[in-house]
Amino acid sequence: ATIRVIKNIRIKYGCRACEQGIKTASMPKQAIPKSNATPGLLAYVAISKYQDALPLYRQENIFKRHGIDIPRATLANWMIKVGTLFTPLVNLMRDYLVGHRLIHYDETRYQVLNEPGKTAQSLSYMWVGVAGAIGQRVILFDYSPSRAGHVPVQLLDGFDGYLVTDDYSGYNAACKKGNITRVGCWAHARRKFDEALKVQKKKSGKAQVAINYIAKLYRIETSINALPAEQKQQARQDKSSPIIEEMQVWLETSLTQVNVTSKLGIALRYLNN
Repeated sequence: ATIRVIKNIRIKYGCRACEQGIKTASMPKQAIPKSNATPGLLAYVAISKYQDALPLYRQENIFKRHGIDIPRATLANWMIKVGTLFTPLVNLMRDYLVGHRLIHYDETRYQVLNEPGKTAQSLSYMWVGVAGAIGQRVILFDYSPSRAGHVPVQLLDGFDGYLVTDDYSGYNAACKKGNITRVGCWAHARRKFDEALKVQKKKSGKAQVAINYIAKLYRIETSINALPAEQKQQARQDKSSPIIEEMQVWLETSLTQVNVTSKLGIALRYLNN
């Protein structure tokens, strides 16, 4: 990184003959008016904080070592204003996200130390949506202090298609409100059978059978990972569909043979749904 001071010299002009007053040259457009931060500096601070996990107080100390005094309060104020500047871009990203037929969504716990009405030990949430082909993918983060169902209702407003999530019931309201088909995740399905396998403490039985079925699907995905989307779809129809059909027959039989409230029963019902 290189720090430079850029001076914009604004020349003033006056005409004694026409007496039109004094004219001053315009300043170059600035990302933040009346700020001494160039777009490059703002980008550097934002990437350091949000991509490289470098807190503002550490960046303040780094700047000091270079002989530059930029208080963390100023850095924080810049980031708030940069967030406002990016609002049109975020809106375009959201339009792009909900314009797809398939969206992946998940929410993860996030701790905020100083939040109105909440203790520092309480949890908030970061909601993450992903859509688009490789090379054209959008990943959109949304913060909310709540995990309630009204959050995905708002985030998925206008979406019409398939939603890939875990089994969290908070997405149900969004699916009911919109024309959204809820799609399960094989990774979460496998996790439930893995939990059942740990409870029974033996690598045999129905839980292991389910894991073996899913492993076959995983091997197919690994083999077609580098293929274009159309070829992946065809390979799944040719290779994965027969496995899933066989699995469905096994599943219907298994559901009648286990306790539906056990971990294995819960895993089977999740897979059936």
